[in-house]
Amino acid sequence: MSSPSPAAVPRVYVAVGASETAGVGADHPRTEAWPRVLHDRALPGTRLVNLGVPGATVQDGLTEQLPRALAADPDVVTVWLAVNDVLNLVPVTDYEATLRSLVHALRQGGRTEVLVGNVPPLDRLPAYRTCLPGSQVPGVSCVLPLVPTPKEVRALVAEYNAAVARVVAAEGAVAVDLSGKPGRSLSVLTADDGFHPSTRGHRVIAAAFARALRTG
Repeated sequence: MSSPSPAAVPRVYVAVGASETAGVGADHPRTEAWPRVLHDRALPGTRLVNLGVPGATVQDGLTEQLPRALAADPDVVTVWLAVNDVLNLVPVTDYEATLRSLVHALRQGGRTEVLVGNVPPLDRLPAYRTCLPGSQVPGVSCVLPLVPTPKEVRALVAEYNAAVARVVAAEGAVAVDLSGKPGRSLSVLTADDGFHPSTRGHRVIAAAFARALRTG
């Protein structure tokens, strides 16, 4: 009787995403972006293809990053595309449909492991909190033209995260929960702009994706 074959070792890891994936906020983006940290710690020996583009939405991921991702023939793909959709007030139904198309294509019939990150607690970001009456954050300026209430922000984030969960379940992908624990401050995990992850924040994000990784 033959012995079972060992699990295939991943050869190519592709990161699909926006500014965070590109490393914005880290002291040294090229070496400290969370996909690079994830690669170095959990996927050594693979080829990393980082497709992250600042400002990208899930529609950009589908139309611009997907073809390049598939051309790399990946074994593992991470997808973190949500925050810009929230900021641009993309309807949740549209976001969900586009994300599902993206994840479905990346899964390649189940051959590729796809990990999908959800939306962090945006109401706790310093860049948002500094816009609230009486709660300015030192060194962080408010740049929001309109400031929804914390309750409204939490409700919208919850809707998006429910959409991400449905896509992950339907497509057999892997959920990566970045929503954090209630009450946890994100100040120590954000860069000077109060929005993007700091070097430490990038390490925390990489650790969350590493814990969810099935390939080993």
